[in-house]
Amino acid sequence: MTRTLGRSAFAAALLSAVSTAAFATTITGTAPNYGCPSTAGAGTTCLNGGGSTLAAPSYVGTNATPNLAGEFTQYATSTGGTVGVYYENAGSGAGQTAFYADDPSQFGNGDLAGAFHVHFGASDAFVVPGSGLGSIIGAGHPMVSGGQFIQVPMFGTPITIAVKNKLVTANGGAKLNDNDLCGIFSGLLTNWNQTSAKGLTAGKIQVYWRNDNGGSGTTFLLLQHLAKVCTDFTNTASSATFNGFTATGATTKFAKLFVGNNSAAISADTTHTLLWTIPTQPGANFNGAKGSGKVADGIVNDATGSAIGWLSPDFTAIAAVPNPAGGALPYSKLFVAALLNNGTYYSPSVVNTTAALLAGGGTPPAGKPGIGGATDPAVQTNWVPQIAAPGKGYPIVGYTNINFAQCYKSATVAKTIEAVLQNQINGKYNVEMNARGFVPVTSIAGQALSNAFGKAIINNFVTNTTGNKLNINNPTVCATVTPRP
Repeated sequence: MTRTLGRSAFAAALLSAVSTAAFATTITGTAPNYGCPSTAGAGTTCLNGGGSTLAAPSYVGTNATPNLAGEFTQYATSTGGTVGVYYENAGSGAGQTAFYADDPSQFGNGDLAGAFHVHFGASDAFVVPGSGLGSIIGAGHPMVSGGQFIQVPMFGTPITIAVKNKLVTANGGAKLNDNDLCGIFSGLLTNWNQTSAKGLTAGKIQVYWRNDNGGSGTTFLLLQHLAKVCTDFTNTASSATFNGFTATGATTKFAKLFVGNNSAAISADTTHTLLWTIPTQPGANFNGAKGSGKVADGIVNDATGSAIGWLSPDFTAIAAVPNPAGGALPYSKLFVAALLNNGTYYSPSVVNTTAALLAGGGTPPAGKPGIGGATDPAVQTNWVPQIAAPGKGYPIVGYTNINFAQCYKSATVAKTIEAVLQNQINGKYNVEMNARGFVPVTSIAGQALSNAFGKAIINNFVTNTTGNKLNINNPTVCATVTPRP
């Protein structure tokens, strides 16, 4: 079916298509958005998805920098234009809900008519059984189309603590402990001279936080850690609470933690309209920003010269090749703190992130995920290791995940998702992953496909060598469900 682009959407799509190689693009904000770039030909099959801003550059990065083209971009290029990929840079919460309901309006793009179908979602927050979206999935309700909901980890990531201070001129220039993080992010500590980092220039700390309407997976991974280490009334302001948000119940919405912002509209995980209607922010020194890029821009351009925030490594100087800056200063100047873990300060390097993932139990056995003692590979919520406080390495880590369906109407869409999973596990993207500061799943245990975790993903969801009938477009299973268009 041919669809007509509105003038603003056409202009945005054309601009992005010109700057992005091989029919892979990201567009946000312009409404409505309709999938593939305007340059896609009649013979192009469009794969539409979105969510995580952490993962977006790794999924749909351009070919402008050698070895840094995104996974979907690389595959689209290899097809010679027969596959086009479109990604909404909307945040992890939106990625989960838009995919589950096949509802692109959840991306916040104004597409209330559902002009295109959502083939995949991307989220740094695992779907938690018993709360929000997890309660729907856990109850066994099928998606609106596509049959089984599937989530698997694509790569590991640290959540970096970016710091702007006159005396921070390199990564690790600020050394912080858990009490510092609990105090700063709750509003208890508002000046550097109140923290353990006594060598920094004193000054009021401006906190930049994610206020995405649909929720942030980067925030989810941070709060998963803080819920383990923060104690109300000891190292946390009385106006905030990190207690109660456990490793299986963290929130993607930072403002939910603060008194006055915990209304029904804010706290209901199933509410996906504009949430940030309460005028009070967590504190006068807290500055909300949507998406990783806007948080990074806020910190690097902060006029006070005293700022902090949480980011994925690809938006900071810890990455070998940081993302291009969206603000006046390059992200290569956005330095990150070393964090204390069991008496040792660790930077969020690939090596230290890998150590934490290993310490957190990041290698389930083949065929049986084994996460939290689970043994049933058909339970998709078992597939993502939940690492709140690893015993060694950089202490704030987790996985970014891809959400997809088991059954697709288009064989090309199914093949594209299979190919990206295969290439990811086979290590094709390892150079790109490491350059951005991420840890490929296959690198955790060494050689590609020698890793039981990676093998289990491919054997269950691509090849069905396990016989569990979980693979994409399994003919027996998909004959009985409505496929995702």
